[in-house]
Amino acid sequence: MTAIKSKILRRLKNVVLQGFVFGLITGINSCVIIGTNLEQVEQWQVFELSVKGPEVRNPYADVNLSATFYRGIEKFNIKGFYGGDDIYKIRFMPKEKGIWKYITTSNICELDKKSGKFKCTSPSNVNHGPVKLLTQFHFSYEDGSSYYPVGTTLYCWELENYEETLQSLKGTGINKVRYMPFPHRGNKLPIKPFEGKEHEWNFYKPNPAFWQMIDQSVIDLGKLGIQADFILFHPYDRKQYGLDKMNDDERKFYLEYVVARLSAYQNVWWSMANEFDLIDESTEYWNKLGQIVSKADPYGHMHSIHGLPGTKYDWHQPWATHVSYQISKDATELKDLHKLRTAYGKPVLLDEYGYEGNAGAYWGKLSGEKELRRHWTSIIQGCYATHGESWGPENYFWKGGTPMGESFKRISWMGKEIFENSQKPVPSGFTNIDSVSAGSADDYFIYYFGDKKISSAQFNLPLGKKFQVDVIDTWNMTVTEAGKFQGSFEIQLLNKPFIAVRMTEVNNNKR
Repeated sequence: MTAIKSKILRRLKNVVLQGFVFGLITGINSCVIIGTNLEQVEQWQVFELSVKGPEVRNPYADVNLSATFYRGIEKFNIKGFYGGDDIYKIRFMPKEKGIWKYITTSNICELDKKSGKFKCTSPSNVNHGPVKLLTQFHFSYEDGSSYYPVGTTLYCWELENYEETLQSLKGTGINKVRYMPFPHRGNKLPIKPFEGKEHEWNFYKPNPAFWQMIDQSVIDLGKLGIQADFILFHPYDRKQYGLDKMNDDERKFYLEYVVARLSAYQNVWWSMANEFDLIDESTEYWNKLGQIVSKADPYGHMHSIHGLPGTKYDWHQPWATHVSYQISKDATELKDLHKLRTAYGKPVLLDEYGYEGNAGAYWGKLSGEKELRRHWTSIIQGCYATHGESWGPENYFWKGGTPMGESFKRISWMGKEIFENSQKPVPSGFTNIDSVSAGSADDYFIYYFGDKKISSAQFNLPLGKKFQVDVIDTWNMTVTEAGKFQGSFEIQLLNKPFIAVRMTEVNNNKR
């Protein structure tokens, strides 16, 4: 047994699931729902129903189990899944407070018509619920709190660098990661995701140990306030593992299983694929799969698809909640990202603008300065962006651990200074004004001058309002107060590259 596998198995033994297991499991060759006390679960947290069932040939595929959860006129039908060791699970995220009742439905008599109830209580101060669309182009949490995505890319981190990765994300301004469960060619695979072996997988029999590890990774990201943008398919197996060999029925089973298992976690997003056109270019192919996920997810999590550089998918599709884009080699799309918002009428996430690193290809050898500039430029465009690193040969894509580049800490700092700043909060997301500026409502403006060295600049702000003006050195991570101004005025800048200017209205009741 490898050291990595031993470490993962030790971690799984200590898993404490986010949510509550309803009762204890007893009985022999029968299904018993046990527990006489009324369980309590916070709003938007996980109620988990565990049921012991009989042995069957393939409990994953041959057993149908669901439960109807209801409260007054509200009703949700939630699909269950097999969790191993003759235990079946149903996970439910209650969106409303009060007493919820449930009753199960199954093709196995021992699992059918089991009923119970639990109490959904008020959320804690750190529990804001899942992310939803706030406006046409921006997001918020379910409780109305602001959510502005500041992302990074972590491919297969859970397989190799688990604890170190979580530590590197703790306390940062990063609040979203693009995350895929299956390995790339050259990655380690310490735990099999399905029964079988390489190129001979039984896709109808997921391996409980692997998926318990996935559960825990989503939970642990959630504890850090990070959204897990879960990439369901990718084209990088390169014939090493054969995890890309699912047929149509197997793909449908896999998607429904993953959604049943993970959708009750509030911090899950769905990404149908990374660079979908390397798998199948057909819009019809991906729409069919996107609709399977959308139909299976009772909570309406954020959901999109990501293509090759410059590829414009038809994100008008009803199941796609936002645009997930990747710019091409010359990066000319950066100045026109706001046009994607207009074209699709949805938020735009530039989920790949290139990686800081030393990979030979153009997309993997950005300097830290260029990586930071592209992130800030995306914000000025009224969009959101995702950082990434690519250091060869061992860390060809950032597989977690400790970031090696110069941009990560600066993007993290930006997230905290701009989007998490309780003293100067962004009112409602940015809208692009021109190539160097964006505004939020009419009382918050931000300017970014990229790699130009500016000694001074003239500004014109709405009449009748006074603004606090800050000069931000985005590279050195400093903020200098320039003073309070109104109307037309000129201020001195630092004559350095990567300077931003923030203007927030004084005496605004929201501040």
